Amino acid sequence: MPDQRDSSEAHQLVQRALQEHESALIGYTTGILNGDAERARDVVQDAFLKLWVADHAKVRENLKAWLYTVCRNRALDVLRKDHRLDFGNDTALSLLPSQHEEPGHQADVQDLSDRVWELVESLTPNQQEVLKLKFQHDCSYQQIAEITGLTVGNVGFILHTSLKKLRLQLERQLARTPPHAHLS
Repeated sequence: MPDQRDSSEAHQLVQRALQEHESALIGYTTGILNGDAERARDVVQDAFLKLWVADHAKVRENLKAWLYTVCRNRALDVLRKDHRLDFGNDTALSLLPSQHEEPGHQADVQDLSDRVWELVESLTPNQQEVLKLKFQHDCSYQQIAEITGLTVGNVGFILHTSLKKLRLQLERQLARTPPHAHLS
């Protein structure tokens, strides 16, 4: 049974984690669970329960990576149980910076973002996950490595090759588009 000090420390750590990471974890887990937000909330709730009883000295320093890893592993367990591991229905990945210029430009940026997402869906599940962790969830290479079980070098290689592939595919797609079709 935890003493009063341990209980207070657990409470503070869980509160901090909830404030800083809960919604992003739900979004990440929903993507893994093919859009099932209810199950994602359950998985994230399980992660916070595990955090409550975890060794806080070990978790505190890498809290974000620890939470993402727990959510990822639990979500994959849920999918394995259901026999439906499919990363193809994830939420849109925006690799482009938002720009607040004229309305037509904003529509162009949205169109380009939609095209990029369509191309992201053609990547392997591993490439999709690494890209999402980097650009949607703002994880460092080290955190991505901890979450996925890859090495930091593998994370860098996957990001590099994925972005290169996306860039080439997008350039080809835009080259086939009639002039001004993607500018208005």
